[in-house]
Amino acid sequence: MKASKKIFTLIFLAFEAVLGGTSLFAGIKFGDGDINSRNQLLFTLKHSIPGTEGYRTLFKADLQNGTSEVRPEILTCYPEHMELIKGESVLQVRNRYGIVWYDIKKDSFSWKETVPEVPSNSMRIAPYAVSPDGKWNCHVEKNSYATGILYLENMVTGKKVVLNENAPFSYRTVPAKWQNDSSIVVYEKDGFIYFCNPEALLKGVEAAEEYRKIGSGTMNSVCWSGGKYLIYIDCDMVYRINSKELYTLGLYSGIIGKGTTIGRLPFLFSPAKDKFSVNEDITNLVVIQKEKNYTLYKVSGKATCDYFSVVSSRPFIDNKHALLEAEVIWASNSEPAIWIKTMPYSSEKPSASVYKMNEKFQKLLEIENSGLPCISPDKTLASFYSGSTIYVYSTASWKRISSFTAENIESLVFDSNNMLYAGGDRTIKKWNLNDNSKKVIMLSSATNGYWDIDGSLVADNGNGKSYIYNQEARNWTESSAEIRHTNVMRNEDYRVFCGQTPNKNYENALYIRSLKGKAVTKPVLEESTRPTEERRKIALSFDAYDNADGIAGIIYDLDTYNVPGTFFLNGEFIRRYPNECNLLANSKNDCASMFFSTARLISGDYIMDEEFIRRGLARNEDEFFQCTGRELSLLWHAPYYKKIEKAIQVGKDAGYTYVDALSSCLDTVTLEDAVRGKAEYLSPEQIINIYMQGVRSGKGNILSVAAGISYGERESYLYETLDLLLSALLDEGYDVVLVRDVIGK
Repeated sequence: MKASKKIFTLIFLAFEAVLGGTSLFAGIKFGDGDINSRNQLLFTLKHSIPGTEGYRTLFKADLQNGTSEVRPEILTCYPEHMELIKGESVLQVRNRYGIVWYDIKKDSFSWKETVPEVPSNSMRIAPYAVSPDGKWNCHVEKNSYATGILYLENMVTGKKVVLNENAPFSYRTVPAKWQNDSSIVVYEKDGFIYFCNPEALLKGVEAAEEYRKIGSGTMNSVCWSGGKYLIYIDCDMVYRINSKELYTLGLYSGIIGKGTTIGRLPFLFSPAKDKFSVNEDITNLVVIQKEKNYTLYKVSGKATCDYFSVVSSRPFIDNKHALLEAEVIWASNSEPAIWIKTMPYSSEKPSASVYKMNEKFQKLLEIENSGLPCISPDKTLASFYSGSTIYVYSTASWKRISSFTAENIESLVFDSNNMLYAGGDRTIKKWNLNDNSKKVIMLSSATNGYWDIDGSLVADNGNGKSYIYNQEARNWTESSAEIRHTNVMRNEDYRVFCGQTPNKNYENALYIRSLKGKAVTKPVLEESTRPTEERRKIALSFDAYDNADGIAGIIYDLDTYNVPGTFFLNGEFIRRYPNECNLLANSKNDCASMFFSTARLISGDYIMDEEFIRRGLARNEDEFFQCTGRELSLLWHAPYYKKIEKAIQVGKDAGYTYVDALSSCLDTVTLEDAVRGKAEYLSPEQIINIYMQGVRSGKGNILSVAAGISYGERESYLYETLDLLLSALLDEGYDVVLVRDVIGK
């Protein structure tokens, strides 16, 4: 009875697909299938969910008894992340479907791990900190919205051990750094730096963690250099620690100190906001303060507590660009350069520049919309990608030595033999820089898959070329044959077709209709027809008080996830930051009103009559128009959400709609406020958890994020981890929309 009921349900779904019904959320879409006489089915599946790259993955299913009894095989692998492992003999490719290992010598790939079902939400991939020998990695597996478990893993055996059960999670970095010979890794835990020998730790013979403590700080506090030395900054003192002395230091640091002092900084180093880097011979040290100030110091190499001598120092000053991030790049000749990513105030397209660390702070090159460069193991080459073009520069001269244009690039990785692996949106190529030869080693995506007349499995990946899959060797080769576009949708046993589905995460579903025996219709992937509830809508309110530090980063993260935001501006912000206001006005986001100042409207210092409220809103509107030539939307909220009912009514009478957030101003509480007992200080991780608990319980659908504060200190800001909040919302199945789309709902 249960079996017949299930069959009836599936048949009903198929008929519903043919006759009508709609799926409101088109996040995943099947392409038409292609079936051969051996009941082998090829089909593609495209993800177009905010926060993910849109690409089509090719699958092969073997049909038996009207369904694919074995999970369909994945034939393409999109390179969301790539690493060289196992002594550079294997290229590891990771995406939302799992992990692929490509054996470079055998020219063959296989899936090492796959997910049990098609991911229906964002599911961004976390970074790995892979050891230089490719044998180990450290990574954080999320177990909450903003934290996770830091693991040390053997890449060969898969065995892993926990380093930190409550590690901060990031899509940018891993809280671990490897020594050049891979024998030691340092990691961060609960505000302290520890070290371990990976071999000893996995064998269970490593010393207790309390005897492996280096000192307080974060990963910004340490840097490996010179092969065997760890450079550690504590407050203003800089220490050099020989890796052979780490165990002695861990046992007796309270007596013998923290290593050899090699100099002093003229300021207190902030592990949360500052970072540094040292060249290989430990003669130069560069400190980046709060991403904005870059200073090159000369290191004598002697044991001394004297201040370092300054070679050059330069703040970032640019009235045409907003700063996003900065990193140090060391050339093989030990000369430092600064890579800086900025966003023009006139557009939302970021650009990356490299500057020479001298008094003139000379710009060496600029590449539009490029990420952090991929550096060769010997540090002689730096590779950038911008759109469909890859550039390779010499780090000694910063002259371009090669480039090629192919397809949109997603990831790069160098090996030690001047070989660059380029992961594009259609193929993964191996580029030999010595002879400039290029070879396709894997397919990243496919627009269609079909069976050729001779039984060959052929893929069309949209670049005008077709590729043949060798099912025994498990590799792809380019074909000279003409691409055939007509798919075969039926054979003697089955008919396949795309129809509608009650799963709101899918635009359609691919069904199999049995043509022999009992009339049965089943989906190729069972999860594609699983009924789901309507997706809830959530809006983000970005409150710009009197500081613009977070504006560019917020816009960049929103653009990365392809979601909109609503910015509430007050008059003080508009007057102070006209460039940022123009950037916001020209973006795809909404701009709304806070008030003409940051005054708390509940204060007894003001007479809150109708004239005061009307004039305050009108003045803010006029100042924004004079600054940008654009109008503010007719939404508003009081500064810090400190409202009075009279103000709400007056605003309504003037044509404005008042906006309330789930929980207001949690990220504007400073450490000073907490000390005075004015409010509880919450970390961004705690705020994200509070927000997610609130939206899941239905307490609100507007979340507040401050764009920056100009008074007091915070260890970190919510806007700095906005990507974690966005991914948490998307992974839980929420759609991020504008505030005006959720008002009153």
